[in-house]
Amino acid sequence: MQTLSHIILSREIIARKLQRMAYEIYERNEQVSKIILAGIADRGTVVAKKIEALLKQMAPFEVIFTEIQLDKTHPLACSWYPQVPIHQEVVIVIDDVANTGRTLFYAMKPFMEAIPASIQTLVLIDRQHKSFPVHIDYTGYSLATTLQEQIFVKTEGEEILYAYIS
Repeated sequence: MQTLSHIILSREIIARKLQRMAYEIYERNEQVSKIILAGIADRGTVVAKKIEALLKQMAPFEVIFTEIQLDKTHPLACSWYPQVPIHQEVVIVIDDVANTGRTLFYAMKPFMEAIPASIQTLVLIDRQHKSFPVHIDYTGYSLATTLQEQIFVKTEGEEILYAYIS
């Protein structure tokens, strides 16, 4: 485990932030019948699964999970599975950390041809160093860092253990 001086979010704080973001999603989308959560593999998928479980406990709308596979060296080769119908549906693209916005930007590519009702974004941590035109709709923790610092979210299986700065 990282030294305590480097940990920025504990498991308990992360759980509260996920709960708050789930409520925000519910409040913003309470009139829809279905929401599609698209987690960016790997850690974005873990965050998306946590949000999915929370929404299924509280929201009357259907919640569908899908995973986005994105090769960061060739971001145009982006795919998602399972491919569910998204015509006029709300899609929420989810990742663990937003740095420049590049990953979120390219992760939206598969949904551009399907005409969703809206594409929203959710990240556990937003670093505020955007180089791409991406707006974060749901943020667990917003943080200004130097460009040299890196933020990591430590997961183990389906659990989010903590987030730290290096």
